[in-house]
Amino acid sequence: MGDGEAILYGSDDSAESNAMAELLRELGIQFRYREVNRDSAAMREWEQLDGERVPMLRMGNHTIVRGLDRIKVQQLFGWVGC
Repeated sequence: MGDGEAILYGSDDSAESNAMAELLRELGIQFRYREVNRDSAAMREWEQLDGERVPMLRMGNHTIVRGLDRIKVQQLFGWVGC
């Protein structure tokens, strides 16, 4: 995975996962969506990261946003000030 690649770990039955995916689309962020409830490989990756909650956004090898944190996502992509 590259430093700038965005991966969203979510669940199809999670309203927050759907809202996070929509937010990323609205911001024009390209991302891969991994459904942890349908894909065992995605589940293992998510669990290795922490497996605490969905949605979880992973940016490259460093940044992780847990839950639907609109402000943090907007800051991460430079849409709002700190």
